[in-house]
Amino acid sequence: MNFLAIAHSKRTETVPHFFHQSSLTSLLKPCETFNLWDWHSFDIGKSRQTLTEAFLNVPEATHLLFIDDDIAIPNQKSLIGMFDFLEQYGESIVSGLYFDKTPPHYPVLLSLIEDEKHLTVDFICKNNNPPINKVLQVGAVALGFCLIKREVFEKIDSPWFVYNDSELLKKHVGEFLGEDMYFSLKARKAGYKLWVDTRADLLHYVPNWVGRKSTVESMTTGRDNMTVQLVNIRSGFLEKLNVQDKSD
Repeated sequence: MNFLAIAHSKRTETVPHFFHQSSLTSLLKPCETFNLWDWHSFDIGKSRQTLTEAFLNVPEATHLLFIDDDIAIPNQKSLIGMFDFLEQYGESIVSGLYFDKTPPHYPVLLSLIEDEKHLTVDFICKNNNPPINKVLQVGAVALGFCLIKREVFEKIDSPWFVYNDSELLKKHVGEFLGEDMYFSLKARKAGYKLWVDTRADLLHYVPNWVGRKSTVESMTTGRDNMTVQLVNIRSGFLEKLNVQDKSD
């Protein structure tokens, strides 16, 4: 029986946008869940490490979902699709797709190449039209909406998340190196493949919403915000009951 921990990390210094909470509330869950929170906003590596340690202290917990407070999930079935992918193909790590905070806001589909002297991170898709409805193998995963099986943390030695690791920074050309790159390297060395599910088409608050143009427009343009919330929540409730919406 699966038991999912939803791990919340603070990434913004402001109150999270209501799209984050409303979309999370209406998100369809694949199994029983519980929530974990941590607020090390100035060291996201410590935050994810703390959350993972708490997750592992629940022996019945089988999966961990990281969800950051600057992410919104327009597609209610995003998590269901990611969960089904792991189960169907025997994989262990999959992220949803969101766009980078820094202009020009490329989709976070990443290559990560390491040799003895260099560590290079780059965007695979340098446009605003990443593949639709695909699950893609990548060199590194972002962790803002990422689903990971328990076995990954049991197989890989702690720490799993370190922001600006001093040894990796010696090989990396750049000012910062995120905890997601640290985790991705350790996971790959342990034999795990890394995936991004573009069906989980997310929005990233920067502090305006960025993402696939059609997704941003559908969530933020010309629509009554309260109506969006109510429609999403009611739709998710009816689907759980397997009842057709007859109000249209």
